[in-house]
Amino acid sequence: MREKFGFKKLQNEVLLEQFRTMSQPALVSRSNGISGKLSLAVEMEQTGRIGHDLVAACVNDLAALGAKSLFFYANTSCVKPTAEKLQTLEDSMEKGCKEAGITFAGNDLMELSDKYAYDDYGLVGFAVGILDRKKKIGTARLTDGDVIIGLSSGGLHNHGYTSAKKQLFLSKAAMDVYYESLGMTLGQALLRPTKLYQGCIQKLSGAGIEIKSCIQVAHGGLDRALRQLLHETYGAVVKQRMDTVPPLYAMLRQDGNFSMEQMRTTFNMGIGMLLIVSENNADRAAEILEEAGEEPIFLGLVETDRELIRYIE
Repeated sequence: MREKFGFKKLQNEVLLEQFRTMSQPALVSRSNGISGKLSLAVEMEQTGRIGHDLVAACVNDLAALGAKSLFFYANTSCVKPTAEKLQTLEDSMEKGCKEAGITFAGNDLMELSDKYAYDDYGLVGFAVGILDRKKKIGTARLTDGDVIIGLSSGGLHNHGYTSAKKQLFLSKAAMDVYYESLGMTLGQALLRPTKLYQGCIQKLSGAGIEIKSCIQVAHGGLDRALRQLLHETYGAVVKQRMDTVPPLYAMLRQDGNFSMEQMRTTFNMGIGMLLIVSENNADRAAEILEEAGEEPIFLGLVETDRELIRYIE
């Protein structure tokens, strides 16, 4: 049974050692789906990376807590799977787990002919991680002037895809069109793989930088993520330079006739992860993130005397 789920002896020893060094060890879990992006990938017949994206969505949520991911498990639902497509999905999940440095524990298959149309698929991922509750991200008190830092995303992330497809009436033909501003087809831009942020978050913590709050921008637009980052309690002044917003978003705004407010409510605006550090730690945090291969973006400052988020265009 251990070998079936990938729990090898060496990995168990590493896990036990991690538990021993923690003052308050705890197991945490997160579950995620990527229905919007999966729908586009199936339509374009480009599902070779979609399993990786599911792994990343789950692992990033754990990373935002300060947890180290241990293993990933998935559930695939469809009418009747083809062996080739199922193998492609599972290979992609396994590659995503390998990149994240975690165990792929398996994929459960459910045939639901009464729920899914032919060739439609549903994917849900589940990841488990370990953290020290004394070092859990999100428990520190925010103070006036704390700095909000954004990390660039590889694409729209989960919920943005559904809105884009609905608003822009995206078809396979439309996604095959090449755009000079994007340097690729629209479909390629939309299906860029989701980034993994676990490594850079761990490097910040390992360097002694206190991350006061952190959240993956995947469960709604940038505005919702900022409110959750601020614990739904505090305000902030936010200014995102336009040169940090990928060209894809300008295209979505123009073709979808979105206002800037609607864009921030619907899309992540090119930001995949948000975090808050103290003003004193901001410059050092940016240096560490750059060394980890990220391009940190200073987005704004926490304002504890108000509840509104003020956006400066």
